[in-house]
Amino acid sequence: MKKVGVLPNIEKDREFTITKRLINHLLHKNCEPMLTTGIASMAKLELYGKEEEEIYKDADFLISLGGDGTLLGVGRRSAKYGKPILGINLGHLGFLTAEEKDFSERAIDKVLEGDCTIEKRMMLEASVFAEPKRIEGLLALNDVCITRRFSSRILEFNIFVNAEYVDTLRADGVIICTPTGSTAYNLSAGGPILKTDAEIIAITPICPHTLTSRPIIISAEDKITVEVFNRGEEDFVISTDGQRSMSLKRRNVVQVKKSQYFTTIMKTHPVSFYDVLREKLGK
Repeated sequence: MKKVGVLPNIEKDREFTITKRLINHLLHKNCEPMLTTGIASMAKLELYGKEEEEIYKDADFLISLGGDGTLLGVGRRSAKYGKPILGINLGHLGFLTAEEKDFSERAIDKVLEGDCTIEKRMMLEASVFAEPKRIEGLLALNDVCITRRFSSRILEFNIFVNAEYVDTLRADGVIICTPTGSTAYNLSAGGPILKTDAEIIAITPICPHTLTSRPIIISAEDKITVEVFNRGEEDFVISTDGQRSMSLKRRNVVQVKKSQYFTTIMKTHPVSFYDVLREKLGK
């Protein structure tokens, strides 16, 4: 019997209509569905409630119900367990969530039959050195961003790659992204589009204050160090995937490298990267 974690975005499935539909289908297929205890209580499906960590640890695969943002969160939390994720799209066409809600049962059947492709997406891992503490193991599937908070003051960054000095940036922030994240905030900031299976990282300044500051592409095996100088008293922010963030003050050092973990995505109806890209760009 397959154990399947069902992880809905409650903003996109407010009445749990799709969640309940998929639970019934999984039961029909002799699977054991699992919901977090909070979701199970809200959906009145307490019988299938489990602790979140137990789901990520024990499930054979996970179903992310929402959009790309939902899958980003599931990807970070499940990465250390290596669990494959079936992303079912409850909104517009996504780069990560390729399965449409109207065909979700068919997608589940294909996964159970082994009729699916597996994509292993590179992740980043950030460490922050903020006296007197050191914070490690911040995972990102899309990007690690360092930005000013509410102040109009610009930030100053010294960028190093493999301990070699690259440049000093004066900008509103900097984005360090994976190929998966290249079509997110990085694209809006004028960064390059990277094919998702490429083993590279982009470093993109946000609104740089010099015309010579441009995005840089480096190897996925390179390690990036960012020395942040905030000359005022205001906070600046480091965030992962735009979903988890922390405020820091003054001089801090952020190091980013390729993570040992991957986000594993299953697709039963793969859509060409270029087809999705054209639609996203409105072509």
